[in-house]
Amino acid sequence: MYRTLLGILAAFACALLVVGLTFSAASEEAADYTFINGTEPKSLDPALITGQPEGRLADALFEGLTRRNTASLKPEPGVASAWSLSEDKRTWTFTLRPEARWSDGRPVTAHDFVWSWKRMLEPALGSEYAYLLHVIRGAEAYNLYAANATCILGPREGGEPIRQGVERLLREHPDGLPAATWEAFLSTTKAQEHLKGCPDPDVLTALSQVTGTLPSAMLRGLIGALTREGERRLSLHAEALERFGVDLGVYAQGDHTLIVELGAPTPYFLEITCFYPLYPVPRWLVRPRSSGNVIKDEDQDWFLPGTLVGNGPFRLGYWRVNGKMRLSKSPSYWNHERVRTKHVDVYPVDNVTTALNLYLTGEADWLPGYYPLELSKDLKLRPDYYAHAGLSTYFYRFNCAKKPFDDARVRQAICLALDRQEIVEHITQRGEIPATRMVPPGLAGYDSPESAIAHDPAKAKKLLAEAGYPDGRGFPEVSILHNTHDGHKKVAEYVADVLKRTLNIPIKAHNQEWQAYQDNMRLLKYDIARAGWIADYPDPNTFLDMWVTNGGNNQTGWSNALYDRIIAVCADVESFVRAGPEDTLARLKEPAKARALAAAVAAAPDAASRAEAGARLRAHLFREAEALLFQDGFPVMPLYYYVNTGLVRPWVKEFYKELVLPDGTKAQNLQDLHPFHDVWIDPEIKARERVR
Repeated sequence: MYRTLLGILAAFACALLVVGLTFSAASEEAADYTFINGTEPKSLDPALITGQPEGRLADALFEGLTRRNTASLKPEPGVASAWSLSEDKRTWTFTLRPEARWSDGRPVTAHDFVWSWKRMLEPALGSEYAYLLHVIRGAEAYNLYAANATCILGPREGGEPIRQGVERLLREHPDGLPAATWEAFLSTTKAQEHLKGCPDPDVLTALSQVTGTLPSAMLRGLIGALTREGERRLSLHAEALERFGVDLGVYAQGDHTLIVELGAPTPYFLEITCFYPLYPVPRWLVRPRSSGNVIKDEDQDWFLPGTLVGNGPFRLGYWRVNGKMRLSKSPSYWNHERVRTKHVDVYPVDNVTTALNLYLTGEADWLPGYYPLELSKDLKLRPDYYAHAGLSTYFYRFNCAKKPFDDARVRQAICLALDRQEIVEHITQRGEIPATRMVPPGLAGYDSPESAIAHDPAKAKKLLAEAGYPDGRGFPEVSILHNTHDGHKKVAEYVADVLKRTLNIPIKAHNQEWQAYQDNMRLLKYDIARAGWIADYPDPNTFLDMWVTNGGNNQTGWSNALYDRIIAVCADVESFVRAGPEDTLARLKEPAKARALAAAVAAAPDAASRAEAGARLRAHLFREAEALLFQDGFPVMPLYYYVNTGLVRPWVKEFYKELVLPDGTKAQNLQDLHPFHDVWIDPEIKARERVR
């Protein structure tokens, strides 16, 4: 069979020539461990990267307060040797190990974390993961409230302040404002983005008014509410500027004690301390050299070879673009004696035929799923092949800010036109599960709601006609953007073909290299775009909080005030219940169930039972949020839940295809993560095993 596979690969010789990559032996010392990483990294700056290929590298070059245990992927001591949580579960105290060092020998201190997290929140940096830190007291105010207040109150460059616009609408419509005019105003001013999280009931009521007429009294009340909200945000931003990083939110008590104050109990906070956006960076190198508030590209070259200083188990040896990257064991790492791998070579290969060829010819020890889809059935028969469920979703984004995708009926019609079972059976062929929602199965305590997505071409045609495009007439020519990858190309071409045949939509697929593709999604320069999301931590929040208005990873232009409110409430359900939740509960799809769950929280006799009741309410609220996505809004189109597949050599040790949890039970490696700090190569097995 293996000869057959190699024969098939030979038939792809032309593809190998096009790629133009050569991997030849050099005089350098051979690497102990090599793997295929799929693409050239966009960056190595932990605060700016968002992709899995970059994340693997960041995990080798940097380390957070905690790191992932190799066998269980649970947080274990990293830079922090110990930590404690206050009784109210709002204050974490981390004790940093004095032996932690940067690769240039400097000590890693609590001040490095404070500086790095504040940098991540700087608006000028534009970190797409900045919202992860919003669970910390004062973080959101530091990050967003100045810009919010300017847009609410003015002066606002290039647009009308929201309050001034409402005053104008009141003058123009003294007898009541049509909801359609109001909705257009909200879209133009991005009011929902700048008012996200506002607790004022007058604001919440107005933002949710999408039918009928807004009475003049409502508009007058809204003007006062906007004034209060703008002034509130200015005040909180001023306080955050003065105190955040000093004695509010996150701050150091000496070099080796870090205090983190949360706005509310956050079940997943410890999990994100071992996630790369929260890694520290060397502040003496990263500090912007340009003046003013603009961070220029030339200020961000600190992560290049010869310059990068990290605090992880490996250092960056070299980075040969379109060649390979070498990581070498760092002698300054606090636990370097336990790191058994001296050199790791990373191949940034996005051509799946080349990637598989490198593995089959012995040039790589690990191939994480980058191989031609048509070879899946043969590869499954190999003893070094693995496959298991993944906590990740493959989906398409719609540009909801651009016609015709600003109409939810168009988005739902496209969702209904596709047969997802056909995609997983005949295109991907790896055992994927068809998806009609965002959150994959497998998260304890959470059940996704019903979805209005199915394979229903007749309903799709009806919805498209209702939106003004009967039989596709008048529908503009659009495209599906995907990053360069054979599998993504096949799926995009299938989707385009189905939409042409079923809905008569003029559509085509086109690819871009990784960095351009990511930039265009962020800037909303696309019609439909391929995407995937791998859980950052095992909680529904990681799949759902990204769709809040202007969320760093939203990248669709979609906005819904009730959705924003639900996600905000999930961050602190006990405070929500104490404040009187009726206004929000009445707007839910299942208000009676939500009221009962909220009442159980209020009636709980002690902290433990209150936490259990709060967890049940939180899970229900997440269901309500996901229902808004896939019963009403359809800003994204789920296609399937990933299956993690790959090929790994038998001599690669401490590589857990199946996790071993602290209590000894087994679990699937849903994130397909394999920390480098413990991986090693068994030379005896490698010597006796021949390349297959």
